[in-house]
Amino acid sequence: MRSKISSFIMIPSFLSVVIFIFYVFLVSYNHISYLVHPITIFFFIIITILLCVLESINHLIFIRKLQFLSKEERKKIFEENEGNYFYRLYRFMFFDSKKIYHDDVKKIDHGFDGIIELDNKLPMWWIHLFYLTIVFSAIYFFSYLLIDFSNPYKEYDIAYKNQLKEIEIFEKNTPQVTIENASFRENLINKGKILFEENCATCHNSDGSGNIGPNLTDDYWINAKEKDLFKNIFYIIWNGSDNNPTMRAFGQSGEIKGNDIEKISSYVYFINKKFKKSLKGKAPQGRKITEWSKI
Repeated sequence: MRSKISSFIMIPSFLSVVIFIFYVFLVSYNHISYLVHPITIFFFIIITILLCVLESINHLIFIRKLQFLSKEERKKIFEENEGNYFYRLYRFMFFDSKKIYHDDVKKIDHGFDGIIELDNKLPMWWIHLFYLTIVFSAIYFFSYLLIDFSNPYKEYDIAYKNQLKEIEIFEKNTPQVTIENASFRENLINKGKILFEENCATCHNSDGSGNIGPNLTDDYWINAKEKDLFKNIFYIIWNGSDNNPTMRAFGQSGEIKGNDIEKISSYVYFINKKFKKSLKGKAPQGRKITEWSKI
């Protein structure tokens, strides 16, 4: 007959396993919020009550079995259950329940060096930790095969969809800049430079001196749609160029959002009017706009 484990250990342990199983299932199908749903909480309460009832029945069975044991067997059970539970657990994990003397332990003779080694048993904590790794790996193995939990590809897909939802919520709460309220801002230059290098440097070079696209640092412009230079830069990035289909409508297509276009426009305006001109810029294209060159 085994020693009885205390109720305050068994009930939380089983309840933790049930909660973990629910967590694995809900996370795998992206319904983690259901973990605090009233129905789920009610289910956990019912489980807790059932565990308490089962533990009470188990205690009655334990008492009943003791009545059929001999005095020696009952004495042994009482000795094993003597003291604080955590002390008994410590004694069980680090020491064998049976007293072992060195004379009873198998001895291993190395032979060649004359050293005799005691073949002691592994500590219980090590054995149980090994069993725990097996159980844990089995849970992950079947979770990987049957549900989305622990599957990196499915987890990535769920995380990606959640990120898109967060971006959508952010964009709803953060209105995008339009050409009507866009303006040059010095604090956006550095961020605009990064975006420019990612989206525009292939055609215009990272310094705006021009490659297959025109030089953005001189005073000549192929497209002049707005009276203000900054607004004109914003307009071309948003609507594209009528003269060159390669310069597509980044804003209309949604490829670049209005806030980011304002950053890029601030950087282009900066390198055109407030930054040292490149000495190796591409030859001028378009016509010189005098009112912009005087800014």
